[in-house]
Amino acid sequence: MNPLPRLLLLSALFLTACGDTTAPPTPTESGPVKLTVAVAASMRHAFEEVATAFAKEHPGVTIAPTFGASGTFYAQIGQKAPFDLFLSADTEYPEKLVAEGLATETFPYATGQLVLWARKTAGLDVSTRGLEVLKDPRISKVALANPELAPYGRAAVQTMNSLGAAEGIEAKLAMAENVGQAAQFVQSGAAQVGFFAYSLTFTKELKDTGDFWLVPATAHDPIRQAGVILPGTAHPEAASALRDFLTGAAGQAILARHGFGAP
Repeated sequence: MNPLPRLLLLSALFLTACGDTTAPPTPTESGPVKLTVAVAASMRHAFEEVATAFAKEHPGVTIAPTFGASGTFYAQIGQKAPFDLFLSADTEYPEKLVAEGLATETFPYATGQLVLWARKTAGLDVSTRGLEVLKDPRISKVALANPELAPYGRAAVQTMNSLGAAEGIEAKLAMAENVGQAAQFVQSGAAQVGFFAYSLTFTKELKDTGDFWLVPATAHDPIRQAGVILPGTAHPEAASALRDFLTGAAGQAILARHGFGAP
Protein backbone atom coordinates (compact mmCIF):
# COMPACT_ATOMS: atom_id res chain seq x y z
CA MET A 1 0.00 0.00 0.00
CA ASN A 2 1.22 3.45 -0.86
CA PRO A 3 2.26 5.05 2.49
CA LEU A 4 0.76 8.46 1.61
CA PRO A 5 -2.93 7.40 1.54
CA ARG A 6 -2.35 5.37 4.70
CA LEU A 7 -0.87 8.42 6.42
CA LEU A 8 -3.82 10.56 5.35
CA LEU A 9 -6.26 7.96 6.66
CA LEU A 10 -4.53 7.82 10.03
CA SER A 11 -4.55 11.64 10.22
CA ALA A 12 -8.29 11.73 9.51
CA LEU A 13 -8.98 9.12 12.18
CA PHE A 14 -6.91 11.09 14.68
CA LEU A 15 -8.78 14.34 13.99
CA THR A 16 -12.13 12.56 14.22
CA ALA A 17 -11.20 11.11 17.59
CA CYS A 18 -9.83 14.34 19.00
CA GLY A 19 -12.30 16.77 17.45
CA ASP A 20 -11.56 20.19 16.01
CA THR A 21 -8.50 21.69 17.66
CA THR A 22 -9.64 25.29 17.00
CA ALA A 23 -10.25 27.14 20.31
CA PRO A 24 -14.00 27.71 20.89
CA PRO A 25 -15.21 31.30 20.90
CA THR A 26 -15.62 32.95 24.26
CA PRO A 27 -19.16 33.32 25.65
CA THR A 28 -19.08 37.09 25.05
CA GLU A 29 -18.36 36.48 21.37
CA SER A 30 -20.85 33.70 20.71
CA GLY A 31 -23.50 33.84 23.43
CA PRO A 32 -26.08 36.44 24.45
CA VAL A 33 -24.70 39.84 25.39
CA LYS A 34 -26.27 42.20 27.92
CA LEU A 35 -25.39 45.88 27.78
CA THR A 36 -26.11 47.95 30.87
CA VAL A 37 -26.62 51.57 29.86
CA ALA A 38 -26.89 54.65 32.11
CA VAL A 39 -29.26 57.00 30.26
CA ALA A 40 -30.21 60.59 31.03
CA ALA A 41 -33.90 60.81 31.97
CA SER A 42 -34.56 63.20 29.07
CA MET A 43 -33.76 60.30 26.74
CA ARG A 44 -36.09 57.76 28.33
CA HIS A 45 -38.77 57.34 25.67
CA ALA A 46 -36.44 57.99 22.75
CA PHE A 47 -33.91 55.47 24.00
CA GLU A 48 -36.56 52.82 24.54
CA GLU A 49 -37.36 53.09 20.82
CA VAL A 50 -33.65 53.10 19.95
CA ALA A 51 -33.11 49.93 22.00
CA THR A 52 -36.01 48.16 20.28
CA ALA A 53 -34.75 49.08 16.81
CA PHE A 54 -31.18 48.11 17.70
CA ALA A 55 -32.30 44.72 19.01
CA LYS A 56 -33.90 43.91 15.66
CA GLU A 57 -30.53 44.34 13.98
CA HIS A 58 -28.58 42.68 16.81
CA PRO A 59 -30.81 39.89 18.17
CA GLY A 60 -28.04 38.53 20.38
CA VAL A 61 -27.73 41.76 22.36
CA THR A 62 -30.03 42.70 25.24
CA ILE A 63 -30.02 46.30 26.45
CA ALA A 64 -30.72 47.00 30.11
CA PRO A 65 -31.16 50.79 30.55
CA THR A 66 -31.25 52.71 33.81
CA PHE A 67 -32.70 56.23 33.61
CA GLY A 68 -31.79 59.10 35.91
CA ALA A 69 -29.88 62.34 36.42
CA SER A 70 -26.59 62.66 34.57
CA GLY A 71 -24.77 63.94 37.65
CA THR A 72 -25.93 60.95 39.68
CA PHE A 73 -24.60 58.56 37.02
CA TYR A 74 -21.31 60.46 36.90
CA ALA A 75 -20.88 59.95 40.64
CA GLN A 76 -21.83 56.27 40.41
CA ILE A 77 -19.35 55.65 37.61
CA GLY A 78 -16.67 57.26 39.77
CA GLN A 79 -17.53 54.58 42.34
CA LYS A 80 -17.09 51.83 39.70
CA ALA A 81 -20.77 51.26 38.90
CA PRO A 82 -20.90 48.45 36.30
CA PHE A 83 -22.23 50.35 33.29
CA ASP A 84 -21.15 49.58 29.73
CA LEU A 85 -22.20 52.97 28.32
CA PHE A 86 -23.22 56.34 29.72
CA LEU A 87 -25.50 58.68 27.75
CA SER A 88 -25.43 62.05 29.48
CA ALA A 89 -27.70 65.06 28.97
CA ASP A 90 -24.61 67.25 28.56
CA THR A 91 -21.00 67.07 27.45
CA GLU A 92 -19.53 68.10 30.80
CA TYR A 93 -19.94 64.84 32.70
CA PRO A 94 -18.56 62.63 29.91
CA GLU A 95 -15.62 65.02 29.48
CA LYS A 96 -14.93 64.84 33.21
CA LEU A 97 -14.81 61.05 33.01
CA VAL A 98 -12.24 61.28 30.21
CA ALA A 99 -10.18 63.82 32.16
CA GLU A 100 -10.23 61.53 35.20
CA GLY A 101 -9.13 58.51 33.18
CA LEU A 102 -12.48 56.74 33.58
CA ALA A 103 -13.25 56.84 29.85
CA THR A 104 -11.19 57.27 26.72
CA GLU A 105 -13.31 59.47 24.44
CA THR A 106 -16.73 61.08 24.21
CA PHE A 107 -19.21 60.99 21.34
CA PRO A 108 -21.93 63.61 20.74
CA TYR A 109 -25.34 62.18 19.93
CA ALA A 110 -28.03 64.91 20.28
CA THR A 111 -28.98 68.46 21.17
CA GLY A 112 -31.83 68.90 23.62
CA GLN A 113 -34.49 71.58 24.04
CA LEU A 114 -36.12 72.93 27.19
CA VAL A 115 -39.83 73.60 27.73
CA LEU A 116 -42.02 75.16 30.38
CA TRP A 117 -45.05 72.87 30.73
CA ALA A 118 -48.43 73.00 32.50
CA ARG A 119 -51.60 70.92 32.47
CA LYS A 120 -54.25 72.24 30.10
CA THR A 121 -56.78 72.06 32.91
CA ALA A 122 -54.77 74.65 34.86
CA GLY A 123 -55.81 77.30 32.33
CA LEU A 124 -52.44 79.08 32.50
CA ASP A 125 -51.96 79.52 28.73
CA VAL A 126 -48.26 78.77 28.98
CA SER A 127 -47.83 78.51 25.20
CA THR A 128 -48.76 82.18 24.71
CA ARG A 129 -47.61 83.72 27.99
CA GLY A 130 -44.23 82.06 28.22
CA LEU A 131 -42.13 82.91 31.27
CA GLU A 132 -44.64 85.60 32.30
CA VAL A 133 -46.79 82.79 33.63
CA LEU A 134 -44.42 82.42 36.59
CA LYS A 135 -45.86 85.66 37.98
CA ASP A 136 -49.39 84.23 38.00
CA PRO A 137 -50.71 84.19 41.61
CA ARG A 138 -52.13 80.70 41.01
CA ILE A 139 -48.61 79.31 40.85
CA SER A 140 -47.15 78.17 44.13
CA LYS A 141 -44.73 75.50 42.84
CA VAL A 142 -42.42 75.42 39.82
CA ALA A 143 -40.85 72.04 39.15
CA LEU A 144 -37.37 71.58 37.72
CA ALA A 145 -34.64 68.98 37.89
CA ASN A 146 -31.91 69.61 40.46
CA PRO A 147 -29.45 71.91 38.65
CA GLU A 148 -26.59 70.40 40.65
CA LEU A 149 -27.21 67.05 38.95
CA ALA A 150 -29.27 67.62 35.81
CA PRO A 151 -28.23 69.72 32.78
CA TYR A 152 -31.86 70.59 32.00
CA GLY A 153 -32.19 71.92 35.54
CA ARG A 154 -29.16 74.13 34.98
CA ALA A 155 -30.69 75.35 31.73
CA ALA A 156 -33.91 76.22 33.57
CA VAL A 157 -32.04 78.32 36.13
CA GLN A 158 -30.08 80.06 33.36
CA THR A 159 -33.35 80.78 31.55
CA MET A 160 -34.98 82.40 34.57
CA ASN A 161 -31.85 84.46 35.24
CA SER A 162 -31.34 85.60 31.65
CA LEU A 163 -34.99 86.50 31.06
CA GLY A 164 -35.50 88.29 34.36
CA ALA A 165 -37.81 85.79 36.01
CA ALA A 166 -35.60 84.68 38.91
CA GLU A 167 -36.67 87.34 41.43
CA GLY A 168 -38.95 85.90 44.11
CA ILE A 169 -39.05 82.47 42.47
CA GLU A 170 -36.67 80.58 44.76
CA ALA A 171 -39.29 79.84 47.41
CA LYS A 172 -41.55 78.31 44.76
CA LEU A 173 -39.01 75.89 43.29
CA ALA A 174 -39.78 72.19 43.65
CA MET A 175 -36.53 70.31 43.01
CA ALA A 176 -36.79 66.91 41.33
CA GLU A 177 -34.07 64.31 40.99
CA ASN A 178 -34.28 64.41 37.19
CA VAL A 179 -36.42 65.78 34.36
CA GLY A 180 -38.67 62.74 34.38
CA GLN A 181 -39.59 63.37 37.99
CA ALA A 182 -40.04 67.10 37.28
CA ALA A 183 -42.60 66.16 34.64
CA GLN A 184 -44.35 63.88 37.13
CA PHE A 185 -44.56 66.72 39.65
CA VAL A 186 -46.53 68.87 37.22
CA GLN A 187 -48.57 66.03 35.77
CA SER A 188 -49.70 64.97 39.25
CA GLY A 189 -50.55 68.51 40.36
CA ALA A 190 -47.77 68.74 42.94
CA ALA A 191 -46.53 71.74 40.93
CA GLN A 192 -48.49 74.01 38.61
CA VAL A 193 -45.75 74.41 35.99
CA GLY A 194 -42.39 72.83 35.36
CA PHE A 195 -39.25 72.98 33.26
CA PHE A 196 -38.14 69.77 31.59
CA ALA A 197 -37.01 68.26 28.31
CA TYR A 198 -39.01 68.89 25.15
CA SER A 199 -38.54 65.19 24.33
CA LEU A 200 -40.83 64.21 27.21
CA THR A 201 -43.76 66.13 25.71
CA PHE A 202 -43.94 63.58 22.89
CA THR A 203 -45.35 60.92 25.19
CA LYS A 204 -49.08 60.39 24.81
CA GLU A 205 -49.76 61.29 28.45
CA LEU A 206 -48.07 64.69 28.28
CA LYS A 207 -48.96 65.49 24.67
CA ASP A 208 -52.68 65.08 25.23
CA THR A 209 -52.88 66.79 28.61
CA GLY A 210 -50.33 69.58 28.45
CA ASP A 211 -49.69 73.09 27.23
CA PHE A 212 -46.07 74.18 26.83
CA TRP A 213 -43.75 76.99 25.84
CA LEU A 214 -40.57 76.08 23.99
CA VAL A 215 -37.78 78.01 25.70
CA PRO A 216 -35.63 80.00 23.24
CA ALA A 217 -32.24 78.35 22.78
CA THR A 218 -30.62 81.76 23.37
CA ALA A 219 -31.93 81.84 26.95
CA HIS A 220 -29.45 79.22 28.18
CA ASP A 221 -26.28 77.39 27.25
CA PRO A 222 -26.76 74.83 24.46
CA ILE A 223 -27.93 71.45 25.77
CA ARG A 224 -25.43 69.33 23.86
CA GLN A 225 -25.65 65.68 24.84
CA ALA A 226 -22.76 63.24 24.68
CA GLY A 227 -21.91 59.74 25.77
CA VAL A 228 -18.97 57.46 26.55
CA ILE A 229 -18.23 53.77 26.29
CA LEU A 230 -16.80 52.80 29.65
CA PRO A 231 -13.46 50.97 29.50
CA GLY A 232 -14.57 48.33 31.99
CA THR A 233 -17.19 46.94 29.62
CA ALA A 234 -16.96 43.23 28.92
CA HIS A 235 -18.64 43.79 25.55
CA PRO A 236 -16.73 46.53 23.68
CA GLU A 237 -17.89 45.39 20.24
CA ALA A 238 -21.57 45.42 21.20
CA ALA A 239 -21.13 48.77 22.98
CA SER A 240 -19.50 50.24 19.89
CA ALA A 241 -22.33 48.88 17.72
CA LEU A 242 -24.92 50.61 19.94
CA ARG A 243 -22.97 53.87 19.82
CA ASP A 244 -22.76 53.67 16.03
CA PHE A 245 -26.48 52.90 15.75
CA LEU A 246 -27.41 55.84 17.98
CA THR A 247 -25.23 58.29 16.06
CA GLY A 248 -26.09 56.83 12.65
CA ALA A 249 -29.01 57.59 10.36
CA ALA A 250 -31.50 55.20 11.99
CA GLY A 251 -30.77 56.34 15.54
CA GLN A 252 -30.79 60.02 14.61
CA ALA A 253 -34.15 59.64 12.88
CA ILE A 254 -35.60 58.18 16.08
CA LEU A 255 -34.17 61.00 18.19
CA ALA A 256 -35.55 63.60 15.79
CA ARG A 257 -39.03 62.08 16.17
CA HIS A 258 -38.68 62.66 19.91
CA GLY A 259 -37.73 66.33 19.60
CA PHE A 260 -33.94 66.12 19.69
CA GLY A 261 -31.74 68.11 17.36
CA ALA A 262 -28.61 66.85 15.65
CA PRO A 263 -25.47 66.73 17.80
